[in-house]
Amino acid sequence: MPRGGKREGAGRKSEYNEPVRPILLKLPESALRQLDEYAQSHGLSRPKAIMKMLDGIAQPKKGNQKKTKKLLAELQELRESLR
Repeated sequence: MPRGGKREGAGRKSEYNEPVRPILLKLPESALRQLDEYAQSHGLSRPKAIMKMLDGIAQPKKGNQKKTKKLLAELQELRESLR
């Protein structure tokens, strides 16, 4: 029986249906605090919080117009606070 290497079914399941690339994102400390507060209040990690915000803007679904408007308002508020 061979040892080591990849095994089918082993490891963590992918969260996305496409490749994921790491990025470096520099934010002012105040924006990072706001992002962390948003993530914590929604029970998300930083990357998942950003994905949730972007997903609401990029792919609005029928019936989710209120959520999309709320996310847009939160992003606009964040943008204004950065200025």
